[in-house]
Amino acid sequence: MAGHRLDRRKIKRHHSYTVDEAARAIGATRGTVRRWLDKGLPAIRDRKPFLILGEDLATYMADRAGPKRSCPPGTCYCVKCHEACRPAGNIAEFVPINAHSGNLRALCPDCGSLMHRHTSASQLEVIRANLDVAIVERQPRLNDSG
Repeated sequence: MAGHRLDRRKIKRHHSYTVDEAARAIGATRGTVRRWLDKGLPAIRDRKPFLILGEDLATYMADRAGPKRSCPPGTCYCVKCHEACRPAGNIAEFVPINAHSGNLRALCPDCGSLMHRHTSASQLEVIRANLDVAIVERQPRLNDSG
């Protein structure tokens, strides 16, 4: 389960969970929830099974979550490297999704995998100041054939 993102939105704040129920609700293992209990997740420990209040679980997971990081101008996000970096050769492609936005695609200089960045068409000129951007025609979708 390495790299699996746990979904804290599935927690009901006014519900009490056992370790097993909490693990199933967020998509984690029971061992993960037990480790959180050892590291400070509040629980009602008077009797077995321990009960974890939904409010406490949601707060604990929100405190553990790191802040979202935005990509600086002229960079794309590489999923494999887990960081934003400038494209190889400062070359990127803009693939329009609709009239207002599209995806910027480029190659990662470190690992060579494809990087992506969702951007608006109005920001394209700002991006072109930093990168050599080619506008590519969008491939037709199956439902576009009419």
